[in-house]
Amino acid sequence: MDESSTDAARLDANARIDDGRDIYDAPIRDALLRLGYLSEEQTARVVAHQRDRNLDFDQAALELGYITTEDLDRARDQLINSLALQDTRRREVSTELAVIADPAGLAAEAIRLLRTQIISQHVRLGRRGLALVAAADNAGCSYVAANLAAALAQVGTKILLVDSNMRSPRVDQIFGLDPSAPGLSSFLSLQVARPERVVHANVLPNLSVMTAGPPAARPQELLSGHRFRDGTNTLLREYDLVLFDTPATNTNADALTVGAAAGYALVVARRNFSYFSDIGTLVGQLTAARCPVVGSVLNEF
Repeated sequence: MDESSTDAARLDANARIDDGRDIYDAPIRDALLRLGYLSEEQTARVVAHQRDRNLDFDQAALELGYITTEDLDRARDQLINSLALQDTRRREVSTELAVIADPAGLAAEAIRLLRTQIISQHVRLGRRGLALVAAADNAGCSYVAANLAAALAQVGTKILLVDSNMRSPRVDQIFGLDPSAPGLSSFLSLQVARPERVVHANVLPNLSVMTAGPPAARPQELLSGHRFRDGTNTLLREYDLVLFDTPATNTNADALTVGAAAGYALVVARRNFSYFSDIGTLVGQLTAARCPVVGSVLNEF
């Protein structure tokens, strides 16, 4: 075999390397087939186009014009509901959910104003990920994340709230979910094959929740792996917006890692509690992590 043939063989071998994408594309591909939106012949063409253009399967099918965004939404809904956690214990949601417990109150009104801004300046621009980050504990990051998620769901936006605070999680408490049920830590530690398997679907209408899951050692290592980024990319395609609650950045770098995967960050501070210098440092850290800050919230509740 001459040198050019050797190079060609090497390139062909590289082209067939499994990058792991198939395990995330297969379920949505099967859902589209099951619903009759794609034929077997079209599916084969989509797979070829996917490889040529280095796209995800759903993006390739849309680009070829074989499916519509409405078809894809229906397939995603079926996929999420079929893979989501079933028969998990749920309690009543906490009174911390001001948009439900006190919808006429000042806190709920402030959250709805934030919702309007997020929809107009984030969701309508096609941005699907948003990490809520704070410089220090007790700024109210979980409170804002939970209420914003519920408020966005109330206007028909399909929302997923992910508790990526595996150190001191609170999202399960707010939504009355079982803290010992599988969650983000279960997916990242390879106990569950797909991220949808640890989603609590329809906790509220249009709102799904992924809890932090059982306690895990070395959360930063789990979040820094490719599995978290790949799983996040999958979830971003299946919801209108994915919100991430994160731990404070003054004790660990988890939030910076999550923000980089989500793509954008919203900084949360508390009036008469958060220090301006800490917020400035946090914004600089997010910028260095290539996570644009889309805005900030001064929490008074």
